[in-house]
Amino acid sequence: MRTNLLLLSILFCFVFQFQQAQSKDKSEPHNFKIVGSTQVQTSNSKKTVEYDPNHPDHLYISDYYADGKLLGKRSFLFTGKKFDLSEDFLTYINKKQIMVDGPETYYNKDGSIGKTWIYSKDKMITQILFYPNGQKQSMIPGDKELNGEYTLWYPSGQISFSGIYKDNLKEGDFVLFDESGATIKKGTYKLGKLISGEAVVQDVIYENPEVPARYAKGEEAFNDYLTQKADGLNDSIIVYTDKKFYLQLTFDKTGKLTTSNINTMANHSEQQCINALLKDFPAFSPALVEGIAVQSKQALTLLLHREGIKLMVEEKIYTQVDEMPEFPGGAMALRNYLFEQTKYPERAVASKIEGKVFVGFVVDQDGNISDAYVVRGCHPLLDAEAVRVVTVMPQWKAGRLKGKPVKVSYTLPVNFNLVAPSIAPKKSIGFGVKEVRYPNHD
Repeated sequence: MRTNLLLLSILFCFVFQFQQAQSKDKSEPHNFKIVGSTQVQTSNSKKTVEYDPNHPDHLYISDYYADGKLLGKRSFLFTGKKFDLSEDFLTYINKKQIMVDGPETYYNKDGSIGKTWIYSKDKMITQILFYPNGQKQSMIPGDKELNGEYTLWYPSGQISFSGIYKDNLKEGDFVLFDESGATIKKGTYKLGKLISGEAVVQDVIYENPEVPARYAKGEEAFNDYLTQKADGLNDSIIVYTDKKFYLQLTFDKTGKLTTSNINTMANHSEQQCINALLKDFPAFSPALVEGIAVQSKQALTLLLHREGIKLMVEEKIYTQVDEMPEFPGGAMALRNYLFEQTKYPERAVASKIEGKVFVGFVVDQDGNISDAYVVRGCHPLLDAEAVRVVTVMPQWKAGRLKGKPVKVSYTLPVNFNLVAPSIAPKKSIGFGVKEVRYPNHD
């Protein structure tokens, strides 16, 4: 009898504890609370927050296009006790309470998936891009360094390239496939060196090829060619100025110029002049990787001087370094500076013009700001004010690579909101050797 009572007592305690645990799970399913509104709406966007049902210490933040379609969804590890979507996000970053952790997915305006980045506590583990038909296009391991499986696909879904990187070096078998799945090339590598088979390189656009694209007769001969071409242009087209124009030129495998972008604020006359100079651009010798001709992207500087036109390679400008440039006092000080110094144009206020302007600029080795330009604008009035306030910023702490100060490009989004103005900094992201095209997003 005593044994039965003891067993019943133990069973009762177990059931009571189990019910308590269930009750606790229902009332407190997560380690934190979402307070305030779970949705923030502006005139041209919407943002929502929700719990991650599978992780008690994670939350999802979703962004939407102006038409209400999903733009992106990001997973965050949150170590605080309360999360308020209307709170300045920098508050949580500065308190080290939030980190990107898990998938970060963005969608095109037609609803198709554009890309997915996978993070582990703010460190990017994998980048996945998709074709418009929803098939995977590429899977790139890592961010600053390649570590893991690197795979490319054809639009049909057939693998076109596969290989494994270890500490940014090729390791093991690398294979190129045709669209039927048959092997085109295969090479085996050890510590980045080809030890058997053929050299295998990805069919992507390289930003840092081993041998860059070059004019066959040399830089001086090419500048002579540009000067002669300028002399032949109509006086209404040619523009001489002391400004430097930073160009991004993309070459195909034969060395032919395929695309060009001006990464400097240029007025209509300057743009017309530069486009005329780049028209019928002569073929370069193609860029090389492991002795194989590849597509390449090259940053060049164009000088439009009366004594001679020059297109030259200047000191490299980085997008990602070991220590990124920093505004004096940090992110919160930058936010306060922009909030105090940005002047909402009166005409924009009167016309109720709102939006976000992305301003790109360069922080040099001494921390000076230069070459501010609009990466993505929303209205000429707001664009001009955003560039102005960035141009007059005080000296920054310079970025460093392997302990040495270097030039670094930086992108800053500036919000103009008539209801609740907010301006928050955001660093630009580099993607190593491969050019990637993503849907526009914050």
